[in-house]
Amino acid sequence: MSLSVGGLVSGLDTNSIISQLTALEQAKVTREARKKDAAQSTLDKFKDLETRLGNLQNKAKALELPNDFNVFKALSNHDDVAVVSGSEGAFAGQYELKVYELATTQKVASKAFDAINTTLEGNNGTTLTISTSAAAQKADRSKTTVDVRIDAGDTLRDIVNKINAAEGTGVRASIMTMADGENRLVLTAVDTGTKGFYIKEDGGSDFLGEVLGIVDSAKLQATSGGALLTKTGAANGDTLFTDLDIGLGRSLVATDRMVISIGDTVVSAELEGKDIKTVLDELNNELSSLGLTLTASLNSSGEIVIGGASDNFDPNIKVEFRDSAEEVKRSLGNFSVGNVFNESNVITTAHNAFYTIDGMAIGSQSNSDDRTIAGTTFTLKKADPSVTVKVSLELDMDGLASKINDFIEEFNALMKFIDENSRATIKEETDPNTGRKVPTREIGAFTGDSNISMLRENLRKMVTGIISEITNTGIHTDSGFSTNYSSAARIGITTDREGYLSVNRDALTKALNADFEGVRRLFTANSFSDTPGFSVGRFTRDSQAGMYELGIDDNGSWIKINNGEKIDMELHGSIVSNIWTYKGLSIEVPHDFSSSNGTVKVSFVRGIASQLSNFVEQAKSTVDGYFKKSRETYQKRIDEIEKRVDQLQMRVDSYNKRLTNQFTALERSMANLQTQTSNMMAAMSTMNNNNRR
Repeated sequence: MSLSVGGLVSGLDTNSIISQLTALEQAKVTREARKKDAAQSTLDKFKDLETRLGNLQNKAKALELPNDFNVFKALSNHDDVAVVSGSEGAFAGQYELKVYELATTQKVASKAFDAINTTLEGNNGTTLTISTSAAAQKADRSKTTVDVRIDAGDTLRDIVNKINAAEGTGVRASIMTMADGENRLVLTAVDTGTKGFYIKEDGGSDFLGEVLGIVDSAKLQATSGGALLTKTGAANGDTLFTDLDIGLGRSLVATDRMVISIGDTVVSAELEGKDIKTVLDELNNELSSLGLTLTASLNSSGEIVIGGASDNFDPNIKVEFRDSAEEVKRSLGNFSVGNVFNESNVITTAHNAFYTIDGMAIGSQSNSDDRTIAGTTFTLKKADPSVTVKVSLELDMDGLASKINDFIEEFNALMKFIDENSRATIKEETDPNTGRKVPTREIGAFTGDSNISMLRENLRKMVTGIISEITNTGIHTDSGFSTNYSSAARIGITTDREGYLSVNRDALTKALNADFEGVRRLFTANSFSDTPGFSVGRFTRDSQAGMYELGIDDNGSWIKINNGEKIDMELHGSIVSNIWTYKGLSIEVPHDFSSSNGTVKVSFVRGIASQLSNFVEQAKSTVDGYFKKSRETYQKRIDEIEKRVDQLQMRVDSYNKRLTNQFTALERSMANLQTQTSNMMAAMSTMNNNNRR
């Protein structure tokens, strides 16, 4: 028979005794668990710190590059017709626009097919090479084409899917199903304008021509980079050359000539007050007399188009206007090779946009023209030449001051968070045994953490320190640029009584108006040189700020940085310059750089925002970065405590079980003893009764 522990035999409160003895041991587990909770709380606070640092980095990134300071107020009196915006390199200005025509996209269809899921007759497989979109080329200038493999068994639907799946193509594919059951492949240019897209295939087949019927495979054409324009639109065949608007302060006269160069062949015709059609006819007659199957024409966007048989087409074409001294007065730029589409299958023909800026004729491939004026984008929304659109760009100093103020506020919030979690406080608590108030020291998650203290100090120095590269003192004398605003304090960002930063908006705005470039260099990653032609190209996270001195001596080129110490840089030649690289920083040096140049100073600056953003990025992402190492340290501590808690809990459970077994054995022994005593007393009572008898 099993007895429960509870002092039923002994009369002792054994459950209470076991509970109290176990509680003494359990207290050790509780202490360790509290350590784990404290470590977890510290880790949570550290993760919060990392998040807050990320927020500060985002604010810093908004001020990290010179382009980030181009905060403009853009105004338009007819924003339904045209608007303006500014980016890096833009200047404040006012412009009057008239929008005559919007750019459109090229859209062509294939011949008709009965079904979209059956193999195309005559499809033996080929590889299509398609030009990339403007956005893809902007992201990677080396990526100008994309290959799409078409297999022999592919259907119309397969072809559409493969073209659309190819990343960066300048064309989108779709299927148009007509009411009569005809199915056609439709190719639509991603970009507007006459240079929309170009598609070709590898030799040996005529998939685009014979199978799809999209292009005339026997012909190619090349379109000029520039256009012939008048004050009111693209030129046509009846336009006189002397009526063309060829650029500010320039014009064509009757004695000028139009010259077409195709490879080694050169033909020309004098203008002599002729219209464009007459001159092109003369040039075409001359090309024909030379045995060339090429003709020059004018498209609806005012561009010169040279077309001819594809088997001997020479893409090396140049069209220029020259004066009597053979000086080039106007070049129509580089020609781009394009398809000749089957006219019967053209759904829409691409056109360039046409508008005027202050009366100057502008042709644009896109309705967002960012090429005419550096850093300025004119976005055309509607063609309405009856309306004069007045647009303007003004530097928004108040908006820029707000960006800087937001950065400082985020910095202060981070500093306060670190301070609040680094303090140790004394609290009074009531002792449960004595009822007296006793002082208790409560530490913060970062109290005593030297790494956090160092982090805080580094951040403070970055924001409040002097950017020496933009001062005109010490080794930076005559470096090519200097400003009085070489620290945050000098533009109205000072330390208040509580030790945090405060922004004097009036002083900040005054500094921006007085020396915008100086304030921009105070915050951004930028560069300058004391000699034209020498510049910093790209830079990376590892690039070192400072003044690089370049010179030539008997041993060849040498470069020194800041303190005069010579450094080793790699040399990479280019067409126009030599490029020296050091820790991800590239310095472009003209080919004719020699000892006669003396010493050239090229400065690379990491301003306040650039320093902070770079510091946080290194702390977050590198293998030995502060955050990664600290996370690992805190987590390792938690894991070790958790392991100790488990071990201690096992000991407590074992101790509790041992006590229970011991007290159970005691109760059982005492029960047996009571039974034996009772039996003995009963036997003695029987014996006494028998003796009386």
